[in-house]
Amino acid sequence: HGQCLTMRALSQMPDALPLTADENFAYGTFQGQRSGAAWDFDSVTGCVCDSAWPVGLSAGHSDLPQYFGADCSLERCESGDDPFTRSLDETDCSNASVPGALCHVDCSNRGNCDHAYGRCDCYPGYHGTNCDRLIRNGRSVRLS
Repeated sequence: HGQCLTMRALSQMPDALPLTADENFAYGTFQGQRSGAAWDFDSVTGCVCDSAWPVGLSAGHSDLPQYFGADCSLERCESGDDPFTRSLDETDCSNASVPGALCHVDCSNRGNCDHAYGRCDCYPGYHGTNCDRLIRNGRSVRLS
């Protein structure tokens, strides 16, 4: 669920982690000065994992990709806002990056994520693909 590339190639990708807002970043630079290729420029590799949602620091982009891990074999669960924190949207990363950027919150903080399958195991009383629904009197209630 991804592709493995050299450090040089990864440094030019906007969705490779760690994310950076510096569009002029090049692997092997120091304090903005490029003194030649780093020794591992084309010998060390890393992986960029696939994602069904856009990854980056722009509005509408998530801070984390869908798949992760050294070999991109683990999958994040569906993200959502915690249904009990109405005055706070945990998925809003505007203060951390740019307005409209999204923070990934597995299972709306109301369940545990099974990263082998990318599915939420909701805490008792919660359900939904991202655990954003509450069960009250036998009925499904969405709080957000």
